[in-house]
Amino acid sequence: MSAPSVPARPGAAALSILTSAPRTPRGLLVVASTVLVFLALLLPIGAVCQIVLTSQLDDRSSTQAIVVLDPARYWGDPAPVMKARLAHAAQLYAAGTAPVIVVTGPARSAKYAREQLLAAGVPEADVVAFTTGADTVGALQVVATIMRDLQWQSATLVTDPPHAARAQATAAAFGIDAHLSPTESGPGTSLTSEYVGRETAALLRFYLLTHWDQPQIITSTTG
Repeated sequence: MSAPSVPARPGAAALSILTSAPRTPRGLLVVASTVLVFLALLLPIGAVCQIVLTSQLDDRSSTQAIVVLDPARYWGDPAPVMKARLAHAAQLYAAGTAPVIVVTGPARSAKYAREQLLAAGVPEADVVAFTTGADTVGALQVVATIMRDLQWQSATLVTDPPHAARAQATAAAFGIDAHLSPTESGPGTSLTSEYVGRETAALLRFYLLTHWDQPQIITSTTG
């Protein structure tokens, strides 16, 4: 009776190509091309997995601020998306997640955000709006700078589930101890192929390009 076949280990085929390639200029080119192709396939898959897994997080442990990220670059009408984020932030505030809500985005959205939060029962003194850029990096850079000045380190980020992975990665680059609590209902909460595809491209761009230019604003000695 023949011995049962043993399934090949993941990556065994690629390893076989690398070890069997002749050590000539052409062989080395084959090895380099194989590695590049493997990485080109692996990176997007890893980014998609990170986006999907992070979208499921709902960390409601205590932090120093709830940060609502502005959806100005959301493809479609951003108003319902922002309304859902503000409602979620008000719920977190009522549950005692943090004592203050920080709203980001252009100045024109600050009044609307404040009105929505006040209508949801958040005291006016606990709502702070800062004018930031429309992009995630610009908004969180401003937030990190303010947190450093106030000697804060932790924040609960409120955004859409597909955007949560990039928000967390960006916040971490600035030194923010970022906890995630994405919205649970409303526009922007679905992991559509279009939204995940855009976030995959944006997350890879952040890791490969943008990340290297960002300073760590909050350090472990802050506070």
